[in-house]
Amino acid sequence: MAGLISSLIETLNEQTAMFTELAVYSDEKRQAVIQNDIDGLRAIVKNENAIVPKALKADKNREQIMKDIATVLNKDFEELTFSRLGELIKGQPEHPAFTEAVEKFIVALDEVKQKNDASKVLIGDALDYIEFNMNVIHSSMEAQPAGYGDLLENSHEPGSFLDTRS
Repeated sequence: MAGLISSLIETLNEQTAMFTELAVYSDEKRQAVIQNDIDGLRAIVKNENAIVPKALKADKNREQIMKDIATVLNKDFEELTFSRLGELIKGQPEHPAFTEAVEKFIVALDEVKQKNDASKVLIGDALDYIEFNMNVIHSSMEAQPAGYGDLLENSHEPGSFLDTRS
């Protein structure tokens, strides 16, 4: 049992490190969006995408360890939460390290979630701003007849910003 708890602590620490790294990328991504740095944004997303498979693997590993612990303790896996496991191992030498690992894991996970939510709002606002500008451009072009000189002076066809006709 001590070996499983140690493996769980190690996996939680790995995931915490990944979440901490993702939080840093999230800050950088927010700045790239604010500064309209598309190349920087691409590089950040590439770095994030390199972490995702590792995070998924660590998550599956954590889940398997929790299933193994539930089996050893003869508990239902679905009901075995971190807090419940903490209660069950209270008094064991691994308890303080487990509690610390869980606390850091939860803090890192919450930080990533908050930063991603803030970025989502920022990106939504940027898209709304782009849409507004496109509508302004489109409506201003509709107010003027499309023409290129004397030949098309009498054309009353509305112009379009995205008109592909030659």
